[in-house]
Amino acid sequence: MSEDNSIKPVQPLLMEAGKDTPFVSFDNVTGKLELTGRSFPLNAKGFYIPVLDWLDRYSKDAAAETTFLFKLEYFNTPSSKCITDILKVLKLMRDAGKKVTVLWYYEEDDVDILDLGHVFSRTIDLPFEFKEYN
Repeated sequence: MSEDNSIKPVQPLLMEAGKDTPFVSFDNVTGKLELTGRSFPLNAKGFYIPVLDWLDRYSKDAAAETTFLFKLEYFNTPSSKCITDILKVLKLMRDAGKKVTVLWYYEEDDVDILDLGHVFSRTIDLPFEFKEYN
């Protein structure tokens, strides 16, 4: 008999950064979820499948507060679609009454990443906190 992965308890997810993939650190206990670095894998959908699967399972039994930290210095168009999918899950969590905070980090003077954050926030209808770093 095959195991139903949808009922497995969520464990923390940790994926080390590669030359074209971001660092992923999702902690189901603290509710701190982080995506940091550069995201332009050849197969973005393939890279993000475990991330989205984890987030979907987490959303069903999330921590009292979830903080998602996006600190991406660069991402390509296929990664952008996956980021949209992540944000949609976060919005569903917020709409279900969970406390969800999205922190969108952008490098000082990087108006492109800042503007993309504003576009995501408006498109998904999910408020972001914008944080500049250098």
